[in-house]
Amino acid sequence: MNIRALGLTLALLPICIGCSSEPSHDFGGPGTGAYGARMDQVHMSQARRHLSEGNSVKARLELEQISTAAQTAAMHLLVAESFLREGNAFAANESITVASHLEPENAEVDMLRGMVAESTGDWRTASKSYLLASVKDRGDLDPVLAHARVLHAMGDGVRAASYLENEVGTRPANFELSLATGEAYLSIGAHQDAVTHFSNASEMAPDDRKSREGLVLSLSLAGAHQEALVRAGSLGPDAWSSTTKLSLGRSALLVGEGQRAASMLTSYLHEFDTDPTIWLDLGRAFYMDRKDEQAMSAVGRALKLNKQDPAAFTLLGHIRLRAKQYDLAFAAYERAIQAGGDAILLTELMDRARAAKERQEGGEL
Repeated sequence: MNIRALGLTLALLPICIGCSSEPSHDFGGPGTGAYGARMDQVHMSQARRHLSEGNSVKARLELEQISTAAQTAAMHLLVAESFLREGNAFAANESITVASHLEPENAEVDMLRGMVAESTGDWRTASKSYLLASVKDRGDLDPVLAHARVLHAMGDGVRAASYLENEVGTRPANFELSLATGEAYLSIGAHQDAVTHFSNASEMAPDDRKSREGLVLSLSLAGAHQEALVRAGSLGPDAWSSTTKLSLGRSALLVGEGQRAASMLTSYLHEFDTDPTIWLDLGRAFYMDRKDEQAMSAVGRALKLNKQDPAAFTLLGHIRLRAKQYDLAFAAYERAIQAGGDAILLTELMDRARAAKERQEGGEL
């Protein structure tokens, strides 16, 4: 190296040393200046992405890189969420406490506290937290729905329905709220109230299957069988939940649509086949549709599950009577009486079977 080059290097050295020991405001490294602020935003963004992908460990590693000055309530809530996803309620609550000190009026703090409490079965704390969040942020529906959910979990479905009804009255028309209110009323057996709210939800979202099913089921359970079937349209059994299939099958049976009833009930029994009353309803549907062989088979299943069912023996008698098997019909009605059926009605049916047999033997039939 020549002397001139060495001199130039030595001349520049102090300047370089100054550059490294006194960084500029914009490029001062993590936690300082505009560069630090940008990096903090990047770490927050990456943490949210990792949480959305279900990787809470990576999310926390990103959050640990954030400078002390940028440790906001939002950051601590992300830390709490990462711990919640790992089932660490204690650590989650510690971060929530820090966030609440930083932003005591932040509804997200109470919302997350409710979620942590709910995850541990602390329903009262969850309820209080969700309710507080709903008061702090009237524009957010999530805490309202969460509070109602917790009331259900506490076994207070009536209070949940009443709470949601009140929210419906104080908020603009909202599909999710109407749907939740309908479900709340349906769960406590207030079927007509459920119809009202499911109808509102369906008007707001005509193509929504969940509100349509809620409306159909509520109508059926409320005794509006024909309207329930009309609302169900031409959709077959596979379009409905098992509960709705059963209810629609019985509605169809009650209005005399034997074929539709048999279709719905058969589909239901493919899933749940241990209830003799449903086998008996299927037998009635087949009998109504004049499919006596299938009706006989369904009655047989009902009697296998309940050997002393007077209604099953009565239907068996009807099937035998229509088949002109008068002795067997007479015996079935007699068994129905022995099983505790209506003796007056069944005696009349036995007399009818006896008279039909006499006419048959006399050549009249």
